[in-house]
Amino acid sequence: MAREEQKQRSESVRQAILDTALEIAQEEGFEALSVRKIIHRMGYSTGVVYHHFRDKHEIIDAIEASESEKMRGRIERLLDDSQDIVDNMTAVFHEIMLLALREPEKYNLIVLRKFSRQTQSRPQWTHYIAQGLQKGMEAGRLRRMDAEQAAFSLWSSFVGFNLMISCSQGLTAQQAEALFQTQLQIILRGILHHE
Repeated sequence: MAREEQKQRSESVRQAILDTALEIAQEEGFEALSVRKIIHRMGYSTGVVYHHFRDKHEIIDAIEASESEKMRGRIERLLDDSQDIVDNMTAVFHEIMLLALREPEKYNLIVLRKFSRQTQSRPQWTHYIAQGLQKGMEAGRLRRMDAEQAAFSLWSSFVGFNLMISCSQGLTAQQAEALFQTQLQIILRGILHHE
């Protein structure tokens, strides 16, 4: 029983370190995050942090993995197989735009993968987009095109758009929403099947 309690306490401390690190990163940026700042804010010794993590980069890796999984879950909840590809695509890209607007540092971490130490040849989301595009083409809703190339292009377009949203100081939610609708309409004109 004592061993299980110790394990739970250790996990609680580890999570508190991650929560504090994310809080600092959202306030100051991940570049400014340091183990010193974490221990200062938490009132812990360096040994406590280094017991759980080798360095700042391992902390950021753990935050990236956790936050990416949360985002993946939010996106999966948005997707509805009974909905049209355009509705699903709009919901997903809108969710990501809101992340860029509200939490730009988190956007940089999990979408742009700005701080990632893992190599990845293609963005993880393009596979899901390509599947949806293929279904839309088969249903006659979207014009015929290479689904993988189109997915990469769509993703790149919205990543760039969201990067601009995340960097725009003082942009209101209403302004971001209007820009999103304009971006979406431009994109849809390129992929929708027109009779």
